[in-house]
Amino acid sequence: MGIRDVSRTEYAVHGIPTHDEIKMGCLQRIADATETMAKSYTALVADRDRLQRWYNDERASNDRLRRRLAALRGVITRQKRGRR
Repeated sequence: MGIRDVSRTEYAVHGIPTHDEIKMGCLQRIADATETMAKSYTALVADRDRLQRWYNDERASNDRLRRRLAALRGVITRQKRGRR
């Protein structure tokens, strides 16, 4: 059990807390909370990057399919005109 754990329930490791012990426990708990937030932020950034990559890939695929469809429509139109 370290100063961090003890600072949640008691403010001192040995008897009456000193100002430095209170500060140390608080700072360690703040550091732990900051690390936890940083992990969540990192996961959010990774998710955003992955979703953005998927979006861009799908957008490029849709553009290719639209161009292909337009070309095929043109071929069909030319074939219809050729039969008349």
